[in-house]
Amino acid sequence: MSLPDSLPSSSSSPPVTREETGYIRFEHGRDNGFDHHDRPPWNRSEYDYRHGSIIASENVRNSSTSEDPWSCVVVVATFCIFVSMTLILGLYGTTNVWLGPNSSFLIKPTSLFVQNVIVEELGNKGSGLMLYGLNQAPRLDILANWSEVHYLAVPNDSYKYWIQYLNKGSRLKVSYNVESVGSSLYLVLAQGVDGLAEWVQDPTRPDTTLSWHIISDSGYIEQDITKSSSYYVAVGNVYLNEVKATIDIQVEAVLYDTTNAYYNCTFPNDKCTLSVPVFGTNAAVLTSPGPKLNNSKNEFCAKLSYEPRWMAYIVCMGVVTALLLIVSSLFNKRQPVSEDETVDENDDVAPLIPGKDDDNSSWCSSYSSILTSTEELEGAHGEGHSSTRYLCAICYDAPRDCFFLSCGHCVACFQCGTRIAETSGFCPVCRRKIRKVKKIFNV
Repeated sequence: MSLPDSLPSSSSSPPVTREETGYIRFEHGRDNGFDHHDRPPWNRSEYDYRHGSIIASENVRNSSTSEDPWSCVVVVATFCIFVSMTLILGLYGTTNVWLGPNSSFLIKPTSLFVQNVIVEELGNKGSGLMLYGLNQAPRLDILANWSEVHYLAVPNDSYKYWIQYLNKGSRLKVSYNVESVGSSLYLVLAQGVDGLAEWVQDPTRPDTTLSWHIISDSGYIEQDITKSSSYYVAVGNVYLNEVKATIDIQVEAVLYDTTNAYYNCTFPNDKCTLSVPVFGTNAAVLTSPGPKLNNSKNEFCAKLSYEPRWMAYIVCMGVVTALLLIVSSLFNKRQPVSEDETVDENDDVAPLIPGKDDDNSSWCSSYSSILTSTEELEGAHGEGHSSTRYLCAICYDAPRDCFFLSCGHCVACFQCGTRIAETSGFCPVCRRKIRKVKKIFNV
């Protein structure tokens, strides 16, 4: 398929001449509210205790181990959803594309995540936009030369601009002739909306645009294009008097070759939809016609959106979740057990009398058991001495029914021992750090 008449393989269009109106006032140092996804606005219309003892660390470890896979699933699912939303709303979100005359815009969707490419024509309906579909990325080797002349009468503190979308390898030449004697204008070439917005904020700064010049009399500027992007040619007048000038924009454009396109759409219903196959390389090219006579604004706008391939997102999320679960399981199995954890497992002995409440009656029975068993082993040393030997060294009220790990000293009741562990954290006998308080159950 050959290019339309407005995009010859190698052509030179006669210059288009028009007298310009519709200038825009500068707003120095003010926020103009530029939208990166749309046309510029100025161009718009604690512990748990069981039976008086601390719960075994093994139970806690088992609980955390059983919860790890589910925690992993939640984290992975959240991450996958975040990545999916970033692709759908960011990389493959809806954007507005602004083109100048004889422009060629390449669209390269990822077939794994994009099912359809939808382009909707905005602004002037039937403006001559074309959408081509190709099985592979086209070559950037079609040359097209064209020019347009603008007669200006720029009021004071105002500016005017023209949009051009130029591909890498193109060349731009702007000739000028300032007719007002002793007057000058600012002539800039800005890349993208950001560059133009910075210049509008302060037209006198030369470092805000790709090319910045103060022009008077006559001359020209040239610029080689090294990156495919939208470019703005703008003139501004910050002085008190109106300035008349002639601007001749000459473009040597490099366009994409669409002769092998299998799909072309002329926007019959102001919208074109290109189906993207799952396998294989696919590309789309959006083109605009050449400059037209009696048209003060050779600008074309289209809304570009992508319809996601939801099944691909779901499958990718499932695969990533499964892989991370497998890795987490292998990591938990190979993770070495520390010495402290090994001691904890050996120290966690279940009570001899399960279900026994830790009340005053149990204290008495436990104290009697301790006294009896100790007297049998060591013998009694007097009634007065025995009455205090087995009492808590802190409160002298309850029996000594606990010991500290890892030193093993038994000098306090469970309540006082727990309080010592929570406050100072050191054994009152040897001053070693208390790692755990274990209650003694006697029968």
